[in-house]
Amino acid sequence: MKQRRYDRVRVEYTASFSGRSYRAPGVVINLSMFGCRARAAFLVNPDEYLGLLIHVPGSEQPLYVARAEVRWLEGQEIGMEFIHMELADRQRLGELIRTIEGAPEQKDTGLSS
Repeated sequence: MKQRRYDRVRVEYTASFSGRSYRAPGVVINLSMFGCRARAAFLVNPDEYLGLLIHVPGSEQPLYVARAEVRWLEGQEIGMEFIHMELADRQRLGELIRTIEGAPEQKDTGLSS
């Protein structure tokens, strides 16, 4: 097993994905500073680039990931690396993760399957 550089936290946030010619809903199921795992019912290919709007409960604005690269697929689950985020969104993401990590029993092991 390969260990990630950054732990992921478990979440269940609705998200909007956009590719070259589509927009589709999905759910982000874990999150780190540099990527996420999501569940979606649309077809993508490894190395494809997507934009994401991650809807965080209690937040007026979604987190915006301008460019995420699809790194792997497992059924309807997608692993993505965040390639480009605006600084303000990256800072909000860091604050969100620190808040979640402070909650008991929320931290993922960070190990790949």
